[in-house]
Amino acid sequence: MKGEIGHYQELVDYFLDSCSFRKKLKIGAEFENLAVFAHSGKAIPYRNERGVTAILSGLSQKFGWEPLKEKDELIALSRESSWVTLEPGGQIELSTSVHNDIHQVKSEWEKFIEEIKSIVEPFGIRWLGLGIQPVSLLEDIEWVPKQRYKIMVPYMAEHGRMSQYMMKKTASIQVSMDYLSEDDFVRKMRTALFLAPMITAIFANSPISEGKINGFLSERAYIWNHTDVARCGLIEEKFLFNPQFSTYVNYALQVPMFFIIRENRWIEVKNMTFSAYLKNGYQGYKATWDDWELHLSTIFTEVRAKKYIELRCADLQKRQFAPAVAALWKGILYNEKTLRTVWSMMKSLSWKELCSLYLTVPREGLKVRLKGVRLLDIAKEILKMSYSGLKEQRQFNQDGEDESIYLEPIMELIIEDEMCPAEIIIKNWNSSWHKSINKLIEYSSY
Repeated sequence: MKGEIGHYQELVDYFLDSCSFRKKLKIGAEFENLAVFAHSGKAIPYRNERGVTAILSGLSQKFGWEPLKEKDELIALSRESSWVTLEPGGQIELSTSVHNDIHQVKSEWEKFIEEIKSIVEPFGIRWLGLGIQPVSLLEDIEWVPKQRYKIMVPYMAEHGRMSQYMMKKTASIQVSMDYLSEDDFVRKMRTALFLAPMITAIFANSPISEGKINGFLSERAYIWNHTDVARCGLIEEKFLFNPQFSTYVNYALQVPMFFIIRENRWIEVKNMTFSAYLKNGYQGYKATWDDWELHLSTIFTEVRAKKYIELRCADLQKRQFAPAVAALWKGILYNEKTLRTVWSMMKSLSWKELCSLYLTVPREGLKVRLKGVRLLDIAKEILKMSYSGLKEQRQFNQDGEDESIYLEPIMELIIEDEMCPAEIIIKNWNSSWHKSINKLIEYSSY
């Protein structure tokens, strides 16, 4: 998309024009991966012969990924329509291609795991399915030298006391899904926002950091709760109960800007919302569509909108649970009957109750009570409905299995054992592991 933005209605039309008119809805995922040294559990550096750059170089040389540099620094890879990018603390993120089903998403992710394992294992590095770095202190994790982070870091340090912890230490799984119309956008965004705290609780997987139990089931979620409130969290009440394209545009226009790009230069934009920038420009620059899309990418709410809906609520998972994140969302949001049923279950929540739930689940997880009912019991019902929703979608792999197979491991854990992934870790940590980081690494490694 090129050129300057003319007026407000064009921003609303941006989302309208993004509606998918495909016969088949698509799905994609992003996996933010943590790499540590196997002997110590500490985060690997960006540089040196066993660092992030060495891994990216190895992937490029061995598996045909195209390198992308910024001022001679290797900061990303691409292959066909997939990307490998870097989060601020050296987390290596795979953004999959857009696929027809979860079978294809899982296949691409599994292929990437095998590729990267072949690169890192000779280095004594392990790839962990955890939502937070388990050992390293904030100050011991090296910043990735991307131009955008040089602007973001000082800003984020002043906006949310845990902002830099979020940038350096956390990892999640994010799922991207289509919307067909404004009405479809409304129903999916609204339902997803009400479900966000529950998804966090189901997939809580960050109970150990700095080498010890940290008091949380999802410390990643707690950290996000104390990050820049202007662009994180549950958006805002007026959007939640009226999630139209125009309401989201109005919200995004009021989010402070970080930067724009001109001629490959990242230009910091200080003390200005996108609304003010659209009206007045900045240092002679006028708002363009590239600026708008860049700005949308700096909104970090639990559910956010671009040309698709992005769901950002789950900790990174170990290998057997990871596909369940996309599966749970797909079973609900891509099945009309399930979508309506889930919304009917959640819609009675008030804004106050939803916010309370959002702030409580990082510590208490599924033990939280909602209107007198255990969140665990509601989660069980949600999982069963998603499972049925996937069954009804009838998308099969080569072995004749539908996508419900990806929900089965997390369903067994939640429904049968009544535990989330973090609680399994805590149980083992305090018993058979004898508080051993090496045991945690062994358990969580891909």
